[in-house]
Amino acid sequence: MYPQHVLEEVRLENDIVDVISEYLPLKQKGTSYFGLCPFHNEKTPSFSVSSEKQFYYCFGCGAAGNVFTFVMQMENDTFPEAVQRLADRVHITLPTPQYTAEARLRQEQKQRLFQMHKEAGRFYYKKLHEPVGAEARAYLQKRQMKENIQKKFGIGYAPKDRQALYRHLQQSGFSQQELLQSGLITEKKDGKDYFDRFRNRLMFPILDIQGQVIGFGGRILSQGEPKYLNSPETLLFHKSRNLYGLNFAKNTKTREMILVEGYMDMISLYQAGFRNAVASLGTAFNQEHAKVLKKYADSVIVLYDSDDAGIMAAQRAIGVLKETGFHIKVLQVPDGKDPDEFIRQNGAEAFSALLANAVHYIRFQIQCLKKKYDLNEMSQKVAFTTQAAEILAGVENDIEKAVYAQEISHITGIAQNAIESETKKIQQKQENTFYESAEQKRQKSFQQQHSQKMTASKGILQAQRDILFLCASNVRIYEKMKEVFFAEDFLEPVYQRVYEKIAFLYEKSGTVFPGELINYFQLPQEQKLVAEIFAVVLEHTGLKDMEKALNEEIKRVKMAKLDRLAAEAKSIEQIQQLLTEKRKADSLYITITDG
Repeated sequence: MYPQHVLEEVRLENDIVDVISEYLPLKQKGTSYFGLCPFHNEKTPSFSVSSEKQFYYCFGCGAAGNVFTFVMQMENDTFPEAVQRLADRVHITLPTPQYTAEARLRQEQKQRLFQMHKEAGRFYYKKLHEPVGAEARAYLQKRQMKENIQKKFGIGYAPKDRQALYRHLQQSGFSQQELLQSGLITEKKDGKDYFDRFRNRLMFPILDIQGQVIGFGGRILSQGEPKYLNSPETLLFHKSRNLYGLNFAKNTKTREMILVEGYMDMISLYQAGFRNAVASLGTAFNQEHAKVLKKYADSVIVLYDSDDAGIMAAQRAIGVLKETGFHIKVLQVPDGKDPDEFIRQNGAEAFSALLANAVHYIRFQIQCLKKKYDLNEMSQKVAFTTQAAEILAGVENDIEKAVYAQEISHITGIAQNAIESETKKIQQKQENTFYESAEQKRQKSFQQQHSQKMTASKGILQAQRDILFLCASNVRIYEKMKEVFFAEDFLEPVYQRVYEKIAFLYEKSGTVFPGELINYFQLPQEQKLVAEIFAVVLEHTGLKDMEKALNEEIKRVKMAKLDRLAAEAKSIEQIQQLLTEKRKADSLYITITDG
């Protein structure tokens, strides 16, 4: 943990809109910004970021918090790790943190897993160069992978022996529990035996951005499925958040990356002198991959196989990259070859010439679209042009838009100004839909939380939030409240602490700022509860309406707490005392208006 003034300094220097914009595109509307939520799949925006209050809230899935919460969720960081990451971003030197017991245990587990993966990497590398690795070495020779490159990438071999690595790691001092946590060892269903996950496979160590081994990919050398097998999700390894080769590619001076499909393609490009290549890890390129890549690149050349599957994968990757704000080009290797095969047959110079002719993603999409239509038929020509206009509507640069509108005009014979006019209509419709969808989701969320059909438990939860919101928003209301409503009256322990922190912040600075209040809570689920207080709130027509609602909610919460205590009471005297308290609560009324 860090001192509160340090946390507040880091938070203030990291504007939440700037930070989140590094991960996903946001569009401004008033003091709020909207975008597609990174925490659940959606096509219309639910994700709202408040510049004024410095927190975010998703009306679709309920994700909420401040800048620390966001980084914790996006990077799978602990609270101290998120603070360190954001401090580094703005060049703030932090004092040595005081870890909680939970954070210290997690850190110790991660360190042990790092040690184990490093030892496993050494084991596989050693086996590759023993007699048992002859078949794997022959495969690498066939693929023309040089020995210095094999060493640099730590290429290894997993023997056929079902327990070769298991025995080695046990002898190295790792416990059974640690072995299972690593994903390198698999337990039989009956729990009576253990065996290596990777057997008779060429092994590719997967490294994080710091160059530490976090997992492995294995290519089978004989018949069998799957052809490639990756480590499972662990405390270290998340295949949706890691890109193979990024630890090397990040060191290149260029802000352009070449995105390929597999390990061998990436290594082949590196060996040929193209050091800015990365590959996704056995899963389709997704938003989390793009967010990671955005830290190191502004432009991406998508280089997938030229077959139908490769073209479909490239189209999906383009959609993801576009949403994250990249400049995108596409390169297809001639004759359906993959990059590794092309380089082996034609050399680095020929590939460099190919790379120079990579096409803008719009041209690639138009070319793909054109194959679906017979442009000699008028109806199909119109359909093609309309769909092409939809592609152009996603282009922000007006000059680029005009260039491709002209190109479509040449292809179809339809006037350029007609294509541009249709593009503008589509663009305006998309803009309107974007903001309407965001507003509709906000209204729907509001109605759901304040509906008459709300269950009693949800009503109590919202009543607590409304009380806290009014107290944090108006010092006069808080001054009235503190005389009759106490922290222990809240049913939720987190809300008890929020009420105490509101008192502290009023005493400290005379105001309660949502982004700062969230700082006092370090667990993501706690930060979410605090952010929700300010995300969707009751709208009152005036002070009298607010006063009436506040008193109803005070009574509701007090009564619910007393009912809970009555259910737990162990004597008649306790119940009688609680009945007296209920009568007091029922007659309670605070006035926040002058008249």
